[in-house]
Amino acid sequence: MNIREKLLKDPRVQAYNKAYMNHPFIMGIKNGDLDREKFKKYLVQDSLYLKDYGKVYASVFLKMDRIEDLQFLHTCIGVVVADETNMHTQYLKDYGLDVYKVDNEPVAPENRAYLDYMLSYANGSDVRKTFMSALPCTLTYEYIGKTLKEITGDTLKDNYFKPWIEAYASEGFEDFSVRSVELIDRLCADCTDDEMGELIDIYVEACRHEMNFWDMSFQ
Repeated sequence: MNIREKLLKDPRVQAYNKAYMNHPFIMGIKNGDLDREKFKKYLVQDSLYLKDYGKVYASVFLKMDRIEDLQFLHTCIGVVVADETNMHTQYLKDYGLDVYKVDNEPVAPENRAYLDYMLSYANGSDVRKTFMSALPCTLTYEYIGKTLKEITGDTLKDNYFKPWIEAYASEGFEDFSVRSVELIDRLCADCTDDEMGELIDIYVEACRHEMNFWDMSFQ
């Protein structure tokens, strides 16, 4: 059983996944009627989030030795600070903004708390804990994107948020997610049950921060 399977069997993770899909922000994305000012707030805060999120991956990069791992982590950083940022830029244009103009905007407390949680592990020496603290963002967005794509089907055509949904439901993002799980699986190959339990607790706590981020965006 790989990490993803263990996480999906955890009742706490199951509860969060259900709560994400019932969240008014995600429901607004699905229906295409999310208030644009709320989406703007999300875009600004997520653009700020991605900067430090990239640093979390960079901290893991610095602690790895295998060329295969370094290549993948380089990809991770690229997905975060280039691919996702580029998508944000397309939406920010609708508000007369870009990622450079929002670079000095204040970071919301909920956002700062999430980033500080991950960075607290990044400053340590255990790459498993660091990577696990960052993994919920990847797996959560893949889950939301795929679920929304499946639910919306043909009705997605005229949805303003179609590019957002399709980005996280894409084969490219799925590959990123799968390779992330493969890396943490290998890193945890020799974990004891207690160590694995601690790592799953780290994941679940990051899920709480994910939920707080959606709440913050909808306020």
